[in-house]
Amino acid sequence: MYNEIMNKVAIFGKKGSIAKFDLSDNKAIWVGDLADGYTPSSIIQYFDYVLVFSSTTFTGKTMLHCFNEIDGRLLWSHESKYLFNSGHPFYPSILENCAYFTSSSKEVAKLDLNTGELIFKKKFDKPLFRSYKLAIISNDIFLISNKDALLVNKDTGDVIPYPEIENSLNLKDISTLLGNGTSFTSSISTANPSHNGDGSTVIMYGGDGGGAGGGE
Repeated sequence: MYNEIMNKVAIFGKKGSIAKFDLSDNKAIWVGDLADGYTPSSIIQYFDYVLVFSSTTFTGKTMLHCFNEIDGRLLWSHESKYLFNSGHPFYPSILENCAYFTSSSKEVAKLDLNTGELIFKKKFDKPLFRSYKLAIISNDIFLISNKDALLVNKDTGDVIPYPEIENSLNLKDISTLLGNGTSFTSSISTANPSHNGDGSTVIMYGGDGGGAGGGE
């Protein structure tokens, strides 16, 4: 009975647009336009935010669009080079409606999901041959390698050593991390994702689409 009541709702992507579609009534709830010639390759939902990673074969440029999941309004869009270096993996984690991520191997960034404002993009001292993963733990932002941990100031992007984690964990044994579980890594994981077929992707969920959505 529960499945019969719930509408089958999905977000589909195709060249030039995405659409929230009600499969039960066979109609589009809303359509969101992308930049001309851009084909979506990754779509992910976080509460009322829908992030769309797209690219164009004509110029090779890539873009990130952010839509409101309820009504399909375009909140903002950026060329990906504005946010992170070409070829660098895009692994955003979310805290208080802001996305935190490494924009290069030695740079940490903060993006306001409401406005698209890049609040900071700041370099930190990275030792040679050391790689950091960003994690949100409680209400703090950390950069963690297999040798040390750094604490990121949420307002300024300043980075300081945080030996407390090193004293509690053997970082050499850590192969991956999740923190608070607010990471988009399962769906938007690379700077240049490959297309499947015509490049369209879909996230599926039931009901009216409220709340956090699933991966591709």
